[in-house]
Amino acid sequence: MNAKHLFISCMAGFCGLTADAVPVSVTMNAVSTTMTLSVKGSGEAVEVGEPTKSVYTFDVPAGDYVLTGYGKDGETVNGTIEITVLDAEEQEFKVLTNTAYVTNKHEDGSVWTVENGDYTLDVTVNTREGVRQVITVGNSVTAGRNTFLALNGNSYTVAFIPSEAHQAENYTTLYKAGTLTFNVNVNGAIPKSHDYTISIPAEAELSIGMKFTHFTDFTPVEPKQVETADGMKTYTYFLAESQVYNYRTWKTGGLTQAGYFTMAADEAKRPVINFTEADYSAYNPKQVNHEAQSNSGYETGDIFVNINPQGHLRLKVGDTFNAHAMRTWQLTDNSTNNYFMEPDFHYTVIGTDGKPSTGVIEIDNADTSLSPWSQIKATGEGTAIVLVTYDAIGANYYSGAEKKAYMGGEYWGAIWPENTGVYVVTVGDDATSIEPNMLINEEYNTGALKLAGMNVDAEHDVFYYLDTEDGATYTFTPAGVSDVTIAYPVIGEQTVSYSGFASEGVTKNADGSYTLLLKHGRQIVKLTDAAGKSVYQVLTAKVCHREITNVTNEGSDTFHPGDQVKIQYSGLFHPANKLAGIYNMSAYVTYNGVPNGTSLILSANQYTFGSVAKAQAVTFDIPADYDAAAEPELVLSDGVIQVNGYGDPIGNHRYIDPKAGRSPNFTAVPHKTYFGFIPEVRIVVSPQETVGIVDIASDGKDGAVYYNLEGQASATPYKGLNIVRTANGKTKKVLVK
Repeated sequence: MNAKHLFISCMAGFCGLTADAVPVSVTMNAVSTTMTLSVKGSGEAVEVGEPTKSVYTFDVPAGDYVLTGYGKDGETVNGTIEITVLDAEEQEFKVLTNTAYVTNKHEDGSVWTVENGDYTLDVTVNTREGVRQVITVGNSVTAGRNTFLALNGNSYTVAFIPSEAHQAENYTTLYKAGTLTFNVNVNGAIPKSHDYTISIPAEAELSIGMKFTHFTDFTPVEPKQVETADGMKTYTYFLAESQVYNYRTWKTGGLTQAGYFTMAADEAKRPVINFTEADYSAYNPKQVNHEAQSNSGYETGDIFVNINPQGHLRLKVGDTFNAHAMRTWQLTDNSTNNYFMEPDFHYTVIGTDGKPSTGVIEIDNADTSLSPWSQIKATGEGTAIVLVTYDAIGANYYSGAEKKAYMGGEYWGAIWPENTGVYVVTVGDDATSIEPNMLINEEYNTGALKLAGMNVDAEHDVFYYLDTEDGATYTFTPAGVSDVTIAYPVIGEQTVSYSGFASEGVTKNADGSYTLLLKHGRQIVKLTDAAGKSVYQVLTAKVCHREITNVTNEGSDTFHPGDQVKIQYSGLFHPANKLAGIYNMSAYVTYNGVPNGTSLILSANQYTFGSVAKAQAVTFDIPADYDAAAEPELVLSDGVIQVNGYGDPIGNHRYIDPKAGRSPNFTAVPHKTYFGFIPEVRIVVSPQETVGIVDIASDGKDGAVYYNLEGQASATPYKGLNIVRTANGKTKKVLVK
């Protein structure tokens, strides 16, 4: 046994392990076959024993440790990675070893190496939640190559930076990025760069960047030269062969255009990208596509923000908060590559009276083209309301030199005004003991992967009501509350406004509960205690339409035991639509907790739930033995939208690091969760009538034969209930009005 793998010292806290020790397993791999573990800071070694089929099992107290991986020779250090053992029942770590090298060669045939000074390595590894893993780069057992460790599901970015001597030869940095579920070779040729030009009108702006992870700002590429002549600006960039670059151009009052292209080594295969005034006026930046069927059914005109399930952020004076906005449907080139573009976001701050507000918070980057991130700074005590909207955008990409529209279309509208992002920011107010107790679907979401749990989520839980009703009603029983008021949205052409809080729409019940009337859009509920301190909850409601039909007896408005019933909705929307690396779900209309559909992905219920009729339908059979005399009304209650799919716990879009972002989630597990409220269904069921069918002489070839309730036959329908016998001998019931 190599001395490295022996326990070198018996430190206090590790000798004679106590009940505080946590069972840990570490799985190594074919590149790094063995490992050692030491306590972070002290460097004291931890006894890990010998592996069984690459798996180490041992007990250690919770804490931070440094894991070192060794190559097959038992000597070569492949790198280190810090791991944290939590105070939990069991911890498992799967270590991956990745080999990084370039394929460039000198004239004598020898390869470029870090050791010889041809290039340097810059490696970052992040958890899929965007937390930076602390690592050191090691060496491979293969000469001239380097290695780095990561854990299963981590993402990486590697920059191969050429030496100054090679940069003088027009070589430029090679970037590689990916998500890990097994050992990979991270390699390629450090490329040469070439001049590339893009022209835009002089009053417009242009940015070229590179993408490494989802939801972070693109890494900008500075132009080599900018020249202005004849009302046009020409940007010259020095771009690397085979590198993917994104572009974004905008001008005041004009349409923002964005997309990406690949810098081909062959000049003939590079796209020609130039913009004229016509490109900025091709589509109105304030145009709203208020139809779910627009853009191949992907248009939903909605937004997610990163506050919390209440939509109420608390800060102290001087605090800052990184505010994030995400368009949903997410504008992407295709459903797997996920090179998405965000529109221009706008932030408006108003007071609780609905008037413009200053002195409580300030938002930098409040009208942004380059970033979906803005910073909120608390400047004074008080409460403010933040409204978030976005503009229309044009989105394209280039396959070689060919320009192609993004998935669903080239032009995407501004936010639907009723979907304006809304949240409350309170600065300096002490916490209150109010317990809102705004519960929803608590019986069905036990153990479900919903971060809000049994509580209402401001964005994911939507209260639907029929277009024949004034709104949706919601009853809850708060604690520590002396007053409840509500601020309703006034829906305009581009956004919403508010005129303050009032008791209209709020009913206090004798049992201490409150019943709210919720209207179309995002309303804000204010709960105030006896001391005048308040908490807020944003609630989302939407109007929908419903048709109930008898499938068995088409056209009939009566229902009998044995009939098949179809409930068709329109105006429902996916509660957790696709966000790259976070949500990838199918949605279904569900009643009484009975699952309606099991498909996780690859159906209309996944990406086009809001625009495809069959995705918003429920079909069921009234039992043939249903006792309509005893129960003349069949009730479907507990209507919700059921979500099946892969990804994060619902609500996790609020936990993204602006520096690390998110990587693709190749270790996602499927889960099922229930959201919102859909109106109950009441169907009057008539007892099944006994109908005698008289067998008359008819060859049936000339069409159907109709029988009335007395058994009389005719070639034409009777008024009322008919039994129809067709030429092929089949029978069915038909109601003729």
